[in-house]
Amino acid sequence: MKLVKAAVLYEIGGPEALILEDVPLPKLGPNQVLVKVVGAGMCGHDYSDRTGITRTKMPAILGHEISGIVTEVGEKVSYFQQGDHVASKQHVSCGRCLECRSMRDLQCSENRYSRGGFAEYVALDDQVLIKVPEGVDLKGASIVACAIGSCLRALKNSANVRHGETVVFTGAGGGLGVHGFQVAKALGAYSIAVTSSPHKVDFLKDLGADQVVLTQDSGYWQDIIDANDGKEPQVVIDTVGHPDVFSNCFRPLARNGRYVFIGQIYRQKVGVYPAIVLGKEAIITGSAATRMNEFIESMEMVRSGKVKLIFEEFSLDDIVEASQKMDNRKVFGRTVIVP
Repeated sequence: MKLVKAAVLYEIGGPEALILEDVPLPKLGPNQVLVKVVGAGMCGHDYSDRTGITRTKMPAILGHEISGIVTEVGEKVSYFQQGDHVASKQHVSCGRCLECRSMRDLQCSENRYSRGGFAEYVALDDQVLIKVPEGVDLKGASIVACAIGSCLRALKNSANVRHGETVVFTGAGGGLGVHGFQVAKALGAYSIAVTSSPHKVDFLKDLGADQVVLTQDSGYWQDIIDANDGKEPQVVIDTVGHPDVFSNCFRPLARNGRYVFIGQIYRQKVGVYPAIVLGKEAIITGSAATRMNEFIESMEMVRSGKVKLIFEEFSLDDIVEASQKMDNRKVFGRTVIVP
């Protein structure tokens, strides 16, 4: 029996809960593809799984942002072959029900996370994969579906952002934010990047953020308005989900504005007075994950140069250190594990 290296999570905890050990090479189902992992993104959902914010069946091999090279295909797989460079999206569904056939696969009753990227090899359902175009970094391709596709869906589907509107991105130095405001700009929006990290300000400006707001002061809501020439922004994409962030970013939201949650870092509730919501006639909603059409569009944004992939690499042997740096917000962009 061939053994491969993987980071296994047996119980909730800190970065040290990720245990490196040898596990059996994954067995393929008829509709699956065996992928030699080249890159595996680490995001806030991995943090939530590890720390117990979300419930995960254990033992588990986390890592739902995956790219690599096909080494074997199942008997019913026809589109992929050995040697293909591929990347995956976050969820797998049945592919047969009305929701799946209507591009609402995230509503499929059998929808589940497609995990296993924090390992040398992973078996993935062929329906979550697309081929990585020439010119796109294969390691970086691992983060396209989650870090870019999630933002694209939030902007187009939930926020219905329009050309010329102003979009505020919280947590702009993180994996979602740093790619999200680039997507917003590609869609014709004016972008305001909000960050708590002073050392990330210049990087955000270099990547094309129209304005950057630093959250060192407790009441920075006025800074957001000032950064928008004294006008209230129409859209906020919140990647942090913290009460302080919400109070500062919802307050300046324009009338008929849209506030979209796409992440939560801390296990804390966000509160709001209903009168304020109805007074603004605001929409507060959420957006999760990526559908296949958004995955394909996101990959094209990267291939065409509209969005630049921002990530830091760590070896699988250094996954505990990588997790520590991510927990402490010391990484600019996404963390990518490279087996």
